[in-house]
Amino acid sequence: MSGRSRQKFGVLLVILLVTLSAYGCGGGGGGDATTTSLSGATPTAPTGSGGQGVIGATIRTTRDTPVEFTDAYEQTPVVVLFYVPGNADDRSVLESLNRLKSSFSGYTFLVYDYKLPDAYGDLSTLLTIGYPPELILIDKAGVIRRVWNGYVDEGSLNQGLVDLGRS
Repeated sequence: MSGRSRQKFGVLLVILLVTLSAYGCGGGGGGDATTTSLSGATPTAPTGSGGQGVIGATIRTTRDTPVEFTDAYEQTPVVVLFYVPGNADDRSVLESLNRLKSSFSGYTFLVYDYKLPDAYGDLSTLLTIGYPPELILIDKAGVIRRVWNGYVDEGSLNQGLVDLGRS
């Protein structure tokens, strides 16, 4: 192979690698799940790991769904937090949520210790909870609008709650 052919081949290889890298990092044209809102939401939550796949969906409750959830669902905005006591991120999110509750009195706030499944029944399955802390915001119409996995700062949480009331 001549020097010029080798140079062209090298340039072609670099272009190919950059293209593949950009596609793998989100450059493939896919949408951002956190801003997707489905009109005519699906009747059941999609399955999968982590709650991002449920944004825009509604859920079908069962007899195993906690009564405090079913009483509030499609009546008020619902904020659901799954957490593990003792973890720093979980504690921080829980404290932020507790500070913000009084500013959103028309909302239903449900907090579940992930280690106590009898308290939340099948709700973790219906909402496809990935890893705690996981915070799910459901609008008054029963549509899942926002999901946070892991730490979320108080300012972002406050804005998410404000936006939830507008939907």
